[in-house]
Amino acid sequence: MFSLPSLILIGVAYLLFLFGTAYMTERGMLPNKLVRHPLTHVLSIGVYASVWTFYGSFGVAQESGFNYLASYFGAVLTFILGPALLIPILRITRTYQLSSLPDLLAFRFRSGMIGSYTTLLMVFATLPMLSIQIQAVTDALYLLNDQFSADQIGLGFCFVIALFSILFGARHASLRTSHNGLMVAMAVESLIKLIALLVIAGFALFSVLGGVEGTQQFLLSHPDALTQLEKPFNADAWRTMLLAFFTAAIVMPHMFHMLFTENASDETLYKATWAMPLFLLLMAIAVPPILWAGEALGVGGEDQFIVLNLGILLNSTWLAVLAFIGGLSAASGIMIVATVAMASMLQNHIILPLIPKPKTPRFYAWLLWLRRSLIMTMLLASYLFYRQIGNHHDLQLMGIVAVVAALQFLPGLLVTLFWPRANRWGLLLGLTTGTGIWLYHMVLPLFVNEPQLAPFNLNGSNWDQIAILSLLFNTLLLTVVSLVSGQSEEEKSAAQACLINALEKPRASNLRASRPKDFVDMLSGRLGRKAAEREVQKALEDGNLPPDASRPVDLLRLRILLEQNLSGLLGPVEAAALLEPLDRPSDPLAFKAGNVHLIENQLENYQLQLTGLAAELDEMRRYHRLTLQKLPVGVCTLDTEYQVLFWNTEMARLTGISADQIIGSKLDTSSNIWSQTLNEFAHAPMDHQLGQQLEIDHQTHWFSLHKSILKERRDIGMVILLEDETETKSMQDKLAHSERLASIGRFAAGVAHEIGNPVTGIACLAQNLKLETDNHYILETGDQIVDQTKRISRIVQSLVRFAHAGKAEANREHLPVSLSHCAEEAIHLLTLDSHGKRLNYIDQIPGDVRVSGDPQQLLQVFVNLLQNAGDASDEGGRIWLTLTQQEETLQLQITDEGCGISADSRDRLFEPFFTTKDPGQGTGLGLSLVYNIIEEHYGSIEILSPANNKQNKGTQVVITLPRLKWTEDPDSLG
Repeated sequence: MFSLPSLILIGVAYLLFLFGTAYMTERGMLPNKLVRHPLTHVLSIGVYASVWTFYGSFGVAQESGFNYLASYFGAVLTFILGPALLIPILRITRTYQLSSLPDLLAFRFRSGMIGSYTTLLMVFATLPMLSIQIQAVTDALYLLNDQFSADQIGLGFCFVIALFSILFGARHASLRTSHNGLMVAMAVESLIKLIALLVIAGFALFSVLGGVEGTQQFLLSHPDALTQLEKPFNADAWRTMLLAFFTAAIVMPHMFHMLFTENASDETLYKATWAMPLFLLLMAIAVPPILWAGEALGVGGEDQFIVLNLGILLNSTWLAVLAFIGGLSAASGIMIVATVAMASMLQNHIILPLIPKPKTPRFYAWLLWLRRSLIMTMLLASYLFYRQIGNHHDLQLMGIVAVVAALQFLPGLLVTLFWPRANRWGLLLGLTTGTGIWLYHMVLPLFVNEPQLAPFNLNGSNWDQIAILSLLFNTLLLTVVSLVSGQSEEEKSAAQACLINALEKPRASNLRASRPKDFVDMLSGRLGRKAAEREVQKALEDGNLPPDASRPVDLLRLRILLEQNLSGLLGPVEAAALLEPLDRPSDPLAFKAGNVHLIENQLENYQLQLTGLAAELDEMRRYHRLTLQKLPVGVCTLDTEYQVLFWNTEMARLTGISADQIIGSKLDTSSNIWSQTLNEFAHAPMDHQLGQQLEIDHQTHWFSLHKSILKERRDIGMVILLEDETETKSMQDKLAHSERLASIGRFAAGVAHEIGNPVTGIACLAQNLKLETDNHYILETGDQIVDQTKRISRIVQSLVRFAHAGKAEANREHLPVSLSHCAEEAIHLLTLDSHGKRLNYIDQIPGDVRVSGDPQQLLQVFVNLLQNAGDASDEGGRIWLTLTQQEETLQLQITDEGCGISADSRDRLFEPFFTTKDPGQGTGLGLSLVYNIIEEHYGSIEILSPANNKQNKGTQVVITLPRLKWTEDPDSLG
């Protein structure tokens, strides 16, 4: 029907279109929104629809009726169960950088042997599937032009597939790097084969059968056409096909690759739960109209190519080309993705474990060429299988052989997700037995021509029994052997990591590495220096770790990230083997800071995935953790090796060390004085350390420490509490000082009472001298005695006033007082003295500010304080009077530039008879009276010295008084 140049032109045009789509995607010429759209990726999963679906379904429908729907419904069931089945697998593969089913099983069972064995079985299981793709394209081309030979067609097709796979499926060294060009190309191919099949079905329905009414008339006049589809079918065979295609939609290399390796989003799989069933349903409903149209026209030839023969019979070029392009897209899609996926399996589990890496600095380039060589090798093996076996059998038979082989991996996949007790020996024996039955009963008959080993057919009565028998023995041996034999600790850890709603328990090991450079040195022997540095740098960036990370928890995190990244590059087995020399085993029961910290980080990122009791327990954990974080007492916990497990907010505030800086490290790794103090206390024999003094930044801190050993069947660390008692100690000192003042006051009151009587007698005797003599000298002496007794009386009254500190006198009335007037009067009185005249008083108190008080007492306060400031100042010194107004209080500041007050004297300033002046220069009662007066006016007084920290001199007196809101004329107030 077609000339040789025409067919070549059609094929080249289609392949150029496919290459162009992938090239434009890789170059960023297509909108990023379109490329990364979840539905684009969902379409790429349509690679599931191979030539079995596009061509083979017609043969199955003719032979077994509605049994053809099994290949569709099996996959539909897979995607409907996506949230329970596909999402957990995606989480595991994404977290641990796993790119294939052998990677997943090798990680789960911690065995390189499992990975290698699974890879070999997967290759044998996939060869029949690839063979039928080559066979379908070869037969289709031969139908269109019999000048082609099978060898030419098969080799040419494999060459083009190899070229595309190498260019767009092996562009990056890491297998976990997305190949957007490949993904978009597969989406386009899925769209093409769907449109092709729907257009041909529409043509058959409306142009051949005459629409819906015409189809009904055809079925009425040809009841055999409907009976052919509705023929009774073997229910066991139907269920077996459903189960086999259900499994194939997950485990076959091309499906695993597109579902998990090229996918990084849960959203894609959630959309696939409805989009893929719709996609497959549309393809399934296209089959009956095309079958009936073929029967109506009397289309001959093989049933599986009825969709192609329909266009040939009608001599419709466009219809034949559309059927050919649709089949070509179905075949090329699965071959491209499957060969890319299997090349990575062979690289990670067969080649790399067996051959040494060549001494080349271009490690990534070497990996790429190795994988590209494996792609060509797989395609060559597929071609040879087709030439020797595949072209002698129907598409349907070879497809059943492939999916029954895939069925053997179902038990291993399910126990990975749901049964942590399974071990590697159970999996190995189960797989060996199941695949052995499959090889003997389903593959061997394809190679030998013996009557007792004749190949089966879909209507036969034994193939489904063979499939179920192999699966049964596989599952039984896996279960029994796992129950009677044990697991390694690594297997148990990996099994927990693969369970739904479970986290991997970090390994209880110490690292021999102390810095990132140690990782580089260790990896350089296998990867080369540049590649090792690149991998370590990438892991540091992924974990937001500093380049000079040295904390054990950071190094442990770096090791985990390195293993995950190397798993994507070399596979999980090789990655674990590379990093194993860094592990230094330790007590598996030990409570490690690094492990706990990593689990905490995992739980923070895992919260939304927890359900049921696990979610409630996590909420309780968060509540208790928040309680500890917000405690007003510093809390830290240490593991058995004195590494910090927990460091709450108050501990960070007190010590100035953040949790990120200290968690996972030992206390003695920090030079901070708090860290040293806590470390000494942790190793000390006592459990309590009270009232300790610590100098930090020239400030004195008082604190208490408490610790307790944490025990639960064994020692798991300790908890340390840190209480800051600086404010409490300051309050205690103030209370003690007040009590001392009160004691002095009571003593002063008693002394004043005892002094008062003799002083009164002396005054009376001195006054009586005036009546007994006229001697001028004696009278003058008597007057002086009276003056001195008055002075003694004033001192006694001051002592009495101090003794009644805080007790307002009943007959003393408080009036609105202008602080400005008091200050002016005090300054006027002091300037009468010669020394006062030589000082500069700077009065900045506003005239409208009022307080409630005794004008004479407040004047005495100003006089005493200004006189003290003047005594401490040199000639020409300045004294400031300033006022700060707040809503309810006033702050009066009196500041001088004098010599200041020593630290030893500050605590005793308000004690009676204490003075810093020279003997005879003061009584030491001035500040005690001021203190008493301010207390009576419901205020407070504070003395700061030095007032000028830079020059280390001066004194500032700060008085706080209640503010009085007054509206009268200030001139009328005292």
